[in-house]
Amino acid sequence: MLGMTMTKAEAGEAFEALKTLKCHDTAFWLFRINEASVVGNTRRGLLTTELARTIRKALAEMEIDANEGRWPRPELYITFEPEMLKRTGMPASVLHIGRSSQDILATTNAAQLREAALVLAQGVHALIESLLTKADQYWDTLVPFYTNGVQAQPGRYSHYLYAQAQAFARQLDRLLQCLERFDFCPMGGAVLNGSVWPLDQEYSAQALGFAQTGNNAFDAIHLSGNDFPLELSQIVQALMLRVTSFIQDFMVQYAQTRPWIILQKAGSTYISSAMPQKRNPGLINDCRRNAGIVIAESQNVLLRMHNLNEGMADARDISVNLEWMTDAYRVLDTFKGIVDGLQIHKERALEELNSDWTCTQNIADVLVKKADVPFRQGHHFASVMVTWARANAKTPSNVTYAELCEQWRHFVQNETDLPAEMPLDEKTLMAAMRPDSIVEERETIGGPQEADMQRQKTIWAEKLPMWKKAIGARFEHIARSVQTLEKDLNAI
Repeated sequence: MLGMTMTKAEAGEAFEALKTLKCHDTAFWLFRINEASVVGNTRRGLLTTELARTIRKALAEMEIDANEGRWPRPELYITFEPEMLKRTGMPASVLHIGRSSQDILATTNAAQLREAALVLAQGVHALIESLLTKADQYWDTLVPFYTNGVQAQPGRYSHYLYAQAQAFARQLDRLLQCLERFDFCPMGGAVLNGSVWPLDQEYSAQALGFAQTGNNAFDAIHLSGNDFPLELSQIVQALMLRVTSFIQDFMVQYAQTRPWIILQKAGSTYISSAMPQKRNPGLINDCRRNAGIVIAESQNVLLRMHNLNEGMADARDISVNLEWMTDAYRVLDTFKGIVDGLQIHKERALEELNSDWTCTQNIADVLVKKADVPFRQGHHFASVMVTWARANAKTPSNVTYAELCEQWRHFVQNETDLPAEMPLDEKTLMAAMRPDSIVEERETIGGPQEADMQRQKTIWAEKLPMWKKAIGARFEHIARSVQTLEKDLNAI
């Protein structure tokens, strides 16, 4: 959609994007802005009631004609006003006193970005719900956790999903905070320094669903119109990075001949044209690719703003900005479907855990906690023991207590201050190697143990409705404002 004029095909794509985002287009807000000016200017004595009625009638007819295809939906005020004057006569041009195409365009852009961000917030909220639902499905399922790409600790898959939900929740909070920061109406800022006319800016802000007027006209017209899409682009990039990281975690397992996690979703894989055994993860690959495309698309906001003097509109092209916002929403929706289709093979995950020494740190900690072995010596023994175990094809599932005791005796030959025999009994030492025991014995806040997972679950139960209410309230406020504007027009 680059360029000053969109082709018919591009205009169609832009309109489809608006429908995806449930977002009103520029024409919709041009009509609302002019209707707000009719009411506000009449109240301030800048417009006679008789002329206000004439303009209001023409605006209504223009919108019907635009909606029914008899007149092109306007994108700019400089094409909007000539049509209005053709239907009303030149005296109606008084409606434009104290205004500019600058503050009008800034307002239509802000209104559309506001709605697009709200729909994106709905998408993030729905994704978080899916992550939490999947966590309930695999609440007690034990899986390996990884650091530096290597198996590190056992954990609950629900704990992992709660972590992912927490990361997406931060971006949802950022979205809502961003909307609050930019919840002001540029109307009345004119070109950039206001007007000599006593316009009813408070009414315009109220009628168009904004919380307040702009605090500074220059900022409202020239600075915030760049900063709003820039901040949204940064939030979108963070969301896409989170999606691609999750997918990469999945792919590490999917590439195995016997993965412990799969995607059970119709149409998610396809068979290789040359290798019948292959089930290529088409949906996963497409989602990762599309997330990367959105990251690239949204970076154009920064690049278009770079090295521009204030007042240039390069970064404010609403059709371009809505395009990457729409694509981001679609990626989140696709990714939600992926989360919904994830399936864990519990036995295979446990087998993976027991095939390596993710229990080693716990062995060392138990030696310290229950046998008073000095911390560094306990960890040194665990490290030496694992080196021996790997050299002798020993794993937690096949090593014996007698073998571990023998390794302890070898170790303490050079550690005179330690007991000659293994200080842990068989039950304690073998339990220290069991993934379920390791997980359940965590005691710190934020861990995967049942008690803390229930604490975390309670917090989610409080937050989800709160976010839903906040998003819904913003949509409702915009809808009520437009309804009130219509009533005020009818009163004239």
